[in-house]
Amino acid sequence: MKKIVFIVFLSLLSFGCNKKTQKRQFKMETIEEISIKTNDLISVNPGNTKFIETDSGTFLFAYNHVEKNYQFIDFSNGKVNHKIPLTFEGPNSVKGLLGATLTGPDSIWLTFSPPAIGLINFKGELLLKRQIPNDRVSVTALITTFYKPIIQIGAEIYGPQPYFMGHHEMDKEQIAKHQLVFSYSFGTETTSWHEVFYSSTYWDNGKKLTDYSWDERDGKIYIAPYYDHQIQIFDSATKRVVKRNEVKSLYVNRFNFVDNIPSGFEEANRNILESDQYGPFVYDRFRDLFYRVFIPSYKSDSELSSEELRFFVRSRPYAGIMVLDSELNVLGEHIFDKFEIHTSTNMFVGERGLYLSLNNENHPDYDENHFRYRLVRFDIEE
Repeated sequence: MKKIVFIVFLSLLSFGCNKKTQKRQFKMETIEEISIKTNDLISVNPGNTKFIETDSGTFLFAYNHVEKNYQFIDFSNGKVNHKIPLTFEGPNSVKGLLGATLTGPDSIWLTFSPPAIGLINFKGELLLKRQIPNDRVSVTALITTFYKPIIQIGAEIYGPQPYFMGHHEMDKEQIAKHQLVFSYSFGTETTSWHEVFYSSTYWDNGKKLTDYSWDERDGKIYIAPYYDHQIQIFDSATKRVVKRNEVKSLYVNRFNFVDNIPSGFEEANRNILESDQYGPFVYDRFRDLFYRVFIPSYKSDSELSSEELRFFVRSRPYAGIMVLDSELNVLGEHIFDKFEIHTSTNMFVGERGLYLSLNNENHPDYDENHFRYRLVRFDIEE
C-alpha cells in the first residue's frame, strides 16, 4: 500500500451559527494519503460502504454492483476477505433490494421496493422480512445508503424515507403527511412511523428537492437535509423531535427549486449543478464532532455534454466540509480545490480520523483500479 504523509494547515474564520458569532483558529491536518489496489471488479466509489476496525484487521464493507453482492475488503491490501451472495429467486430472494446497512456481527439490514425491511446473515440467508405500511401516503420504496443508513438503537431499527410521493402534484400543506422516519421493534415485531417532517418553511420559496443524511449520537438521530439548513434531532426514547438548529454554510445560499418539470435529464442535471446543496452528514464518535458536507454551485465556462453533466453531478467539481461540535455549533468550514475529492459516496470515520475519497471521477488522476483516500483530522483552537 502506497502512503504519502504530509501536513497541511489551513486558517479559516469560523462562526457559531446557533447563538453568537465567534472567531476561532481552524486547522485541517492531513495525516496520510492511502492507495489500495482493487483485487476485484468493483467501483472505487461504492454506493454503500462501512469502515470496520477490529482486532483482526481493518475492512471496508461495500456493495459490488457488478457482481451484485456485498464484500468485506481488507483495507491494507484490497483483497476480498468474504463475499455475501445475494439471490433474487427462491426462499432467500432479495428481489427489489434498494440498499443495506451492516449493523453488527452477522447482521445486515436491507430495504426494498415495495416498502419493506429485511435481515440477512453473512451467508446471504434471509432471516426475516417485514412490510412497512404507511396509512398517510402511498410510499413506493425504502432506500438506505451510506449517508442515510439503517440505525439500530437497543431493540429497535430506525430507517429513513426522505422523499415526497408525487412531488410535482402535491402542495405545501401535504408536506406534513410525509413522515421521514420509521422503526421496527424486535420485541413486539411491530412497525411505526414517527412524527418527523421537513420544516414548515421547506417550500416557502418554491418546490425544493428532497433527501437527507443522518447519523446517531447517544440515542438521538440527527437529520440533516440536503436542501435545507435546518438540522433536527429525533430522540429515540421519547419518539419526538426535541431540537431544531439552523446550521448554515457560508457557501450554501441558493437551492435548486423545481416548480416546473425539467424538459429532460440534461436540464435537470444542469439545474442541480448550478445550485448549492448539502451532502453527507457524519458523526465522529472518537472526537465527538459532526461533519456536514456542503456542495457549492458550479457553472462551466463552456457547454457541457449530457455525459459531462451526469459525471459532474455525481462527482461535483467543488465540495467542502463543515465541522460542528456536539451542540451543532459551526467550528469551521473548509472548501477543497476543484475535483480534489469525491463526496457523494465513500467517506467514513475511523479511529485515526475522517477518510475522504480522492477519486473524483472528473479529476485527471482518477484511478478506477485503486481505492484512494485522504485521512484528515480537524483541530479547533479555543
